[in-house]
Amino acid sequence: MNHCKRFLPVSAALLSLMLAGCGSSNRDFAGRLLVAPGRYLNYDCQQLENRVKGVMSRRKQLEELMAKAETSFDGRLISGAAYRTEYAETSGDLDELRAEAAAKECKPIAALPPQNTR
Repeated sequence: MNHCKRFLPVSAALLSLMLAGCGSSNRDFAGRLLVAPGRYLNYDCQQLENRVKGVMSRRKQLEELMAKAETSFDGRLISGAAYRTEYAETSGDLDELRAEAAAKECKPIAALPPQNTR
C-alpha cells in the first residue's frame, strides 16, 4: 500500500511529461487528441465567437507563462508538465471552433487566427 502512494505521483508526473512532449513535438496532432470532436455543436455563432476570444486569451497567457518558465532548465521541465499540454489543447479547440463556425456559415471571427497549413 505504501508503495502505491509513492508510485502514483511519479506516474502522474511521467504521464504529464509524456503528454507535454507530444504537445511540443506535434502540437496540432496532440491538440486534436485532447479535444472531443463536435465539442461545440450546440454553440451558435455568437457563442463560438465568445469562446474563440476566451481560448485566444488563455493561449496568450500560456505563451507568456511558458516564455517566463523556459529561462532555466528547471523551468523548461515545469513548463512542459504544466503548460504545454493545455497549450496543445487550445490548438485543438481553435480547430474545432473554426470547423463549427464554417459549418454554421458564421461571419468571419476576427480573433480566430488562420489555420496552420503545415
